[in-house]
Amino acid sequence: MKKFFYYFILASFIFTANLLAQANFPSLTGRVVDNAKILTTSQIKNLTTILKKHEEQTSNQIVILTLKNLDGYEIADYGYQVARYWELGQKDKNNGVLLLVSLDDRKLRIEVGYGLEGVLTDKISHEIIEYTIKPEFKKGEYYQGISKGATAIIKSIKGEYTKSSSPQTYKDESFISLLPFEFLGFITLFIFVFLPRIIRLIGFSLLFGFLSGIFALLITSSGIVFFIVFLIVSITLFIKFKNASFTNSSSYSSGSSFSSSSSFGSSSSSFSGGGGSFGGGGASGSW
Repeated sequence: MKKFFYYFILASFIFTANLLAQANFPSLTGRVVDNAKILTTSQIKNLTTILKKHEEQTSNQIVILTLKNLDGYEIADYGYQVARYWELGQKDKNNGVLLLVSLDDRKLRIEVGYGLEGVLTDKISHEIIEYTIKPEFKKGEYYQGISKGATAIIKSIKGEYTKSSSPQTYKDESFISLLPFEFLGFITLFIFVFLPRIIRLIGFSLLFGFLSGIFALLITSSGIVFFIVFLIVSITLFIKFKNASFTNSSSYSSGSSFSSSSSFGSSSSSFSGGGGSFGGGGASGSW
């Protein structure tokens, strides 16, 4: 009976971990998924034409997703996970890009696939958000912001991007004055770019595994049970987040079911991701 109780606890924690690792995402119905209803039919058609032409010429897959809200998710986590779930970009090139807009949260993000991080860098993604998209969003011109943002993303991939406007900064060329700022820049880059990616993949898994183990320890007073629960929950969550193996537990707020091969617009042709992967590259912002 005691062993059965232990197994029940383990099964419960594994089930809970699986639930936490699941997320509800909208269907990939085309290159523009306007769940927030901020674009007209003609605007969606115009954007789709631009993105489709770019994909046909380069195989780079750019998708725009607008949401009413993020349902409590952090936009960086949501963007990373939905891009992996949709598998944007080609499998052998990982050349997908997601432009994500959350209307009520007033947040947006550019999520970049592995293969494009060298040309569409975190810095350029940040500049596109700050100097191209945000000024239009602040005026309520959502289509203009999205359209200009998509164009800037394409230009960046082609190597033609130039920052539209930014405050002028003074740069001291002396080595002595540059050294502290370069070092500070490296630390800042590590904290705000690389560390969140590590935490997303490992930190949460270990934290939740540890808390689960503590709970099991309080119930059973067994150090072995603590270790087993900690190990199983941590590994399960890590694998879930790493591979983005999300299941279709329910529909998203719009009521659509999960699919990465649903019909594209009113056409009978299908649109889906090509198996590309993401590693958290890109930038987020708010307006």
